[in-house]
Amino acid sequence: MTRLAFPIILILLSVGLFFGFIDPTYNEIQIILQEETRFDQALDKSKELQEVRDRLLSRYNTFSTNDLDRLTKLLPDNVDNVRLVLDIDNIASVYGIRIKNVAISKTDDRQASVIGPDKKPYEQVLLSFSVTSAYESLIQFIKDIEKSLRIVDVTEISLIPSKTGESNLYEYNIGIKTYWLK
Repeated sequence: MTRLAFPIILILLSVGLFFGFIDPTYNEIQIILQEETRFDQALDKSKELQEVRDRLLSRYNTFSTNDLDRLTKLLPDNVDNVRLVLDIDNIASVYGIRIKNVAISKTDDRQASVIGPDKKPYEQVLLSFSVTSAYESLIQFIKDIEKSLRIVDVTEISLIPSKTGESNLYEYNIGIKTYWLK
């Protein structure tokens, strides 16, 4: 009977050892190998992203600072209300026009029925102001705004006869819309 008990004890011990230690350890090793594969893939992806970043950075560095400044002025990455008003005022001063009654408001073109996040990569700012000028000077002023680097849409022009009594001067209320990147 002891001859039969010893092999049975060894078989039970080996089964217990397998299910108690070997199988859990093997499963942990498989999980670690899967994580290693995911980490290797992430590492490969990060190397690809670094190569793309380096390539784009070297391409970015080929642009002159003047071109980059012009691009930033064309479509800035933040709204600088003071700079915008100063730019418009500089254009107006060429024609002896002074801007006054400046009002700035952020617009929201989204309709009330639209649900979900705003996916536009830009935002808009409305700038309204008044000027007193002769018609010819106003036309030249508007043309210069149109030719400026900053993307600007003239949304409103209203005419009010001047209160000073001069027949060729009119007061204009002008509204413009400009854009900036989010």
